Amino acid sequence: MKAKGWRLTFSLIIVVLAAALVLRWMEPPEDGAEQGEAVQAVPASADLRAYFPSLPGMTYFFAGEGMEYAAFTRKVTFADSGFIQIEDLSGTNLAQVFECCRDEVRVIWSEEEFYESQSLLDAAYREERGSGTARNLIPLQAPLIPGHTWHDEGFRREILAVDETVTVPMGTFFEVVTVKSRSQAVEDFVTYEYYAKNIGLIKRVSLYVQDGETYAVASNLRSMAGPLPKL
Repeated sequence: MKAKGWRLTFSLIIVVLAAALVLRWMEPPEDGAEQGEAVQAVPASADLRAYFPSLPGMTYFFAGEGMEYAAFTRKVTFADSGFIQIEDLSGTNLAQVFECCRDEVRVIWSEEEFYESQSLLDAAYREERGSGTARNLIPLQAPLIPGHTWHDEGFRREILAVDETVTVPMGTFFEVVTVKSRSQAVEDFVTYEYYAKNIGLIKRVSLYVQDGETYAVASNLRSMAGPLPKL
């Protein structure tokens, strides 16, 4: 009898535990989300430097649509202590110096018609050159939350998404950050830029209105090439 009583008690405990688990599974999700609806995880504390990799020698090749110079090549030529020099090669070569921090990425220098193998990271050297322009452009700013807005000297910007899936000729990227930038000088000029973690810019689409018609210019990442390994 004692053995039968013990078995009965053990069986009751198992039934109670199973019932508790079922009730737990049937509880509605927290934060008011409906059952079955995924709650978006927003990387609000993400390090923005992951979207502008400091990899000198890395080259990105973009296919273009909509105009002759939509296709271009982007090179990371120099990097040091949070500063990166990026050069875009198309109809005219553009060199830019980026100051990359955890919470903000800022363009501090821009120079067109740049055809030198020279670092522009040193502020004193830039001032001596007599060419180029100091800039205050902020292509990306924390927190990475949809709806976050800011402005700089040229654009009003907004984060539209932080978890997009974007397909370009090179492949499909996940958890892509999308930034909308509206020109402060030309109201009908809007640019959408798409950034993938540890890669950088993978897509850019610019929309503008001319003679009452809307035109689109798109650049999509086609391939990448890294620096040759040191033997």
